[in-house]
Amino acid sequence: MGQGTANTGISVVLALVAATVLLFALGMALRKRGMLRSRGASLGWAILTLLPLFGSGFFLWSKHQVEKTTGETQKGVNELPPRQQGNTP
Repeated sequence: MGQGTANTGISVVLALVAATVLLFALGMALRKRGMLRSRGASLGWAILTLLPLFGSGFFLWSKHQVEKTTGETQKGVNELPPRQQGNTP
């Protein structure tokens, strides 16, 4: 993975969210024209619209799993220490 992967990961997720918004807007336009009048067509378009969101979640999850497996992220090393009890705000 190496350096610069955080920006790459965020850009992929943002691109997939933008694709979802674009597909939603396109679906609204198609619905207005009457092309998504049937239940099957509407359901198919709704599933197609949500696929990029699930793809972005899978991308982040798989990236995290690879980092854990390769040792880039280690429990207790890369994480913030737990807050201690007491007067600390």
